[in-house]
Amino acid sequence: MVRQLYCVLLIIFALACLASVPVQAAPVAFDWLEAPADELALEDVRALPPGEWQRSGSSEVFNRGFSDGSFWLRVEIPPEPANRVMEIGYPLLDEVSVHWVLNGELIQTHHTGDTLPFGSRPIHHRNFVFLVPSNTEPVTAFVRVKTQGSVQIPVEVTPSAQFLANEQFSYGWQTVFLGIIIAMALYNLFLFVIVRHSTYLWYVLTVVFTGLVQLNFNGLLFQWLWPNAPGINQYFTIPVICAALFAAIIFAIRFLNIRHYSLKSYRFLQWVLTAIFTCLVFGLFGSYQTGIVLVSGLAAVVTPAAWLIGFLVWRKGQVLGGFYVLAWTPLLIGHLILAVSKLGMMPRSFLTEFMPQIGVALEVVLLSFALSYRINLERRKRHEAQEQALAIQQQANLTLELRVQQRTDELERANEQLKAISLTDGLTHVANRRRFDEKLQDEWKRAQRHGHPLSLLLLDIDHFKRVNDELGHLVGDDCLTEVAALCAAEVQRSGDLLARYGGEEFSILLPATPEEGAVRVAERVRQAVARSPVHSGERVAPVNLTISVGVACLVPDPDTEPQELIRQADEALYAAKESGRNRVMVARDFRAATVPGT
Repeated sequence: MVRQLYCVLLIIFALACLASVPVQAAPVAFDWLEAPADELALEDVRALPPGEWQRSGSSEVFNRGFSDGSFWLRVEIPPEPANRVMEIGYPLLDEVSVHWVLNGELIQTHHTGDTLPFGSRPIHHRNFVFLVPSNTEPVTAFVRVKTQGSVQIPVEVTPSAQFLANEQFSYGWQTVFLGIIIAMALYNLFLFVIVRHSTYLWYVLTVVFTGLVQLNFNGLLFQWLWPNAPGINQYFTIPVICAALFAAIIFAIRFLNIRHYSLKSYRFLQWVLTAIFTCLVFGLFGSYQTGIVLVSGLAAVVTPAAWLIGFLVWRKGQVLGGFYVLAWTPLLIGHLILAVSKLGMMPRSFLTEFMPQIGVALEVVLLSFALSYRINLERRKRHEAQEQALAIQQQANLTLELRVQQRTDELERANEQLKAISLTDGLTHVANRRRFDEKLQDEWKRAQRHGHPLSLLLLDIDHFKRVNDELGHLVGDDCLTEVAALCAAEVQRSGDLLARYGGEEFSILLPATPEEGAVRVAERVRQAVARSPVHSGERVAPVNLTISVGVACLVPDPDTEPQELIRQADEALYAAKESGRNRVMVARDFRAATVPGT
């Protein structure tokens, strides 16, 4: 049995290390301030002088313990070529509001938190995850957090691909942890059914409630069980912690037969049970903030006290006390770290977030071995019952594998969605420059193999800077969106690609299309834009737009690169603008392909 125990320890430690290494990204630096609840609005915060803000460095994680006020964070995010997400990695925050500011303008606002339905989160995730709205210009996120619980605000900005990779490891560890809890609970429940000893039932309750505590702290219960009932969150955390402590103390009393070995310890634990029950009632009807402080302090006292009592009865001759002390040690370390963290006395880190789960996993496995050893001591003739229990455990493992496969499929679908987002322009919802470059390479190679012509249209909105300067960027955004829609209506073949090339420029790639066909498409697009004034939602008069179009057509050969097609189309676009705008020009000779629009 000792060899099996060591093997299990090594496996759990290996899984924990594997899951934790890539998940913990370095936090970002930001400015913060604490304000009385609801006294400062966004406009007030943005107008504050720099001296009012305090700095939180990237080497620390923001943790302020318990507070009645609200906290404002100012996170400045520089531009990077990759799509990124901002993650606030503590799911038990009551109110989380994120305001994105670009070039001094408020462009997005999100309101979420565990007091709102799970669907209020812009990205469905157990933590609070927000897509950074720009990767070409610096943006600033003003984050407001208010919570009755522990004020922990770990902020990370991660590229989307890295976030997805980290999420696979993190979710994998959560799934392994859940599997351990389910397997151990079922295993010992089956033992209880066979031997009819209440110790096993109290252990099952200890495992279940302890597992629920950890899953709740990681935001998984809200995501899985009651996403549309956030009110449950306020009345769940304190009672489930109290239930876990209560079941653990009853189990310890019965498993170690404490009343026989130490009457003083038994009486002390009776007082502890009364205190736990009082906290449970207070958590249901009293202040949440006061209740969570009380239960955190109680857990910080009870956990080492149970370890000391186990050690005491072991020294007095209780053989099972050695197993109990060995199993309780990692749980003691993990829960002490968690309790101290919630009280704001330790920064949030890998230790505070994963050690409680690792400690629980080790504790339930080790105590399962202890209970099995107790069976060998008391009932050596129950081998058949043990075999049946192992069969149930194997069935639980099969169920776990099915769930892991389901979660893997969900992650793959999420990966496909993230890839689609990374290839789409966020404003116009057409393909972005990255998608255009990939498509051009593919179609160039295909045209090279088959000897087909490949046509490219580059179009630019005439005098677009004047629209932005005179009518504002919001009207300009409406114009870009409308032009994209008009172009999309004229690009009818499934193999053609409309993309936002940059700024007010769009590109239309036409595979297997000769020059004459490309010119016809270009003229249709030009006319569609010219006859369709843009009606903006900003209460301004309809905006009349025109476009200039450059057309290029090549039959690729091995000595020509795709950039040659772009160069010719760009030169034709330039010639169209030089010739008076609102016209189509062909790269072949820069002659107007159609009569200029009126």
